[in-house]
Amino acid sequence: MVEGPGCTLNGEKIRSRIQKGQRVKEMRGNMFTTKGVEQERNNAIQRLKGSQYTGVDTLGKELLYFGSNALRVHFGMNGSMRINTPERNHGGGRGSSVPVLEIHLANDIVRFFDSTVELRLSDDCNQRVRALQSLDVCSPAFIHSRSAEAVRRHLGRMLCDVLLDQAVMPGVGNIIKNEALFDAGLHPAVKVEQLSDEQLHHLVKMTRDFTLLFYKCRKSGSALCTHYKVYKRSRCGRCSGTITVCRLGDNARMTYFCDRCQGRDTGSIHISQLPVRNTLIAWASSGGAANENVAKREEEDWACHLCTLLNQSAAKSCDACLTPRAPVHKEGTSAPSSTDLVRYPCTAFTKPQEERKLNWRSAFGTATLLFSDLSKASELSRGGTLASSSQPCKKMRIDAGPSNKMGAHTTAEMERGQSSPSVPPLCASHGRPTLLRVVHKDGENKGRLFYTCSQPREAKCNFFEWADLHFPSCHHGKRCVMRTVLKLGPNNGRNFYTCGFRKGKQCDYFQWAEGGPGVSILPGC
Repeated sequence: MVEGPGCTLNGEKIRSRIQKGQRVKEMRGNMFTTKGVEQERNNAIQRLKGSQYTGVDTLGKELLYFGSNALRVHFGMNGSMRINTPERNHGGGRGSSVPVLEIHLANDIVRFFDSTVELRLSDDCNQRVRALQSLDVCSPAFIHSRSAEAVRRHLGRMLCDVLLDQAVMPGVGNIIKNEALFDAGLHPAVKVEQLSDEQLHHLVKMTRDFTLLFYKCRKSGSALCTHYKVYKRSRCGRCSGTITVCRLGDNARMTYFCDRCQGRDTGSIHISQLPVRNTLIAWASSGGAANENVAKREEEDWACHLCTLLNQSAAKSCDACLTPRAPVHKEGTSAPSSTDLVRYPCTAFTKPQEERKLNWRSAFGTATLLFSDLSKASELSRGGTLASSSQPCKKMRIDAGPSNKMGAHTTAEMERGQSSPSVPPLCASHGRPTLLRVVHKDGENKGRLFYTCSQPREAKCNFFEWADLHFPSCHHGKRCVMRTVLKLGPNNGRNFYTCGFRKGKQCDYFQWAEGGPGVSILPGC
């Protein structure tokens, strides 16, 4: 899911690379809808053709203004955007390579992939931005107290639903929801009315803090998954307990939580006793002494008042329009307020250094040597030191066992104690372990598992092999698919075989997967 931080970065990219005042020369696409009513594609294009691009705002999602009209772009699960890329090289990531919307301006071309586009009025969009900007967790205008008040109004709703409500906390997605609830020590099914004022303010702060971490990781290209404690993990990042995965809430969204670390009894949760995210970070508690892990106002990233671009704290002027930074009043030694931002000194928000890989074979299997230069490595604050060296560092990865790219579900089931899978087959052309994939295309094979070549797309061979040949057949005589129980209860996390047909055409075949055919080949779904 492209959550608020990703949408904010796309908005910054548009502001910095596309000049205002350009007129629309041509528009292509098949995803034009108005709010609530389907419109003809040609009519929508005709309304925008010749319009002048006047700017972009972000409120969880993008709003591109063209005079009296505006385009709302929802990036969905795999949406992406490309600016001024050659038409033959504008692949849309994991999804379709055909853009759903292509805007040709006087000097620039913007393409959107796997997204939903709505045509709206600019006045309505402006009014909505002004009303909800202080609630947007990605916005520099975010107001902590107003966000807490907005959450408090939904007393009878579960936290997992309130956090995902874009009218309450715009920009929060499923990743932020799960990690923020873990950081706050709260069970997703807890209702707002059960929280004290201190717990509610702490939850809002943890949501904002993880959102900023999300933003910094996406902006710098560093891996966000290294900060996950519960999301798509089989074991808790704190207590190593089993993570419960279920569909919870009004919209049945996937929810990950630890029963040990996230309690249902809010009376036993004390903010000062909550775990830290790592050994270098301590939570900022209200009323405490000054904390050096809490960023001061002059150390925060700042937004240009002219073009709204977010700049690094060390920048004296805006990177886009060169507007000087407004003077900042330095804070004294008083305790940090609830609006201060937690910084993460253990995280180097830089792109990974280039590595050279060398493959070689031995009697023990295939190994890969990775050479990287650590000559610029610096000493980590309050942690162990990382020695600098002018010689390249060498580390070895042995690929004798199953590929670790087989998916999070396979790893999760192995850690839950299921029988381990056998070594995946090797593709004939490259002799490398294959990858496990799932059929997503609609048809009789949807949901089935298969092996394919693990090489990049340009070097991939045509290797193909079904991975579920030992699964039982349903009453239709078709191969079963393996599912996982997501409902809360004693069977949560167990695998079972069921009919692969869609709802309404499924037969009543059911069989637990433990010890059944195919489990020794492939656990998990």
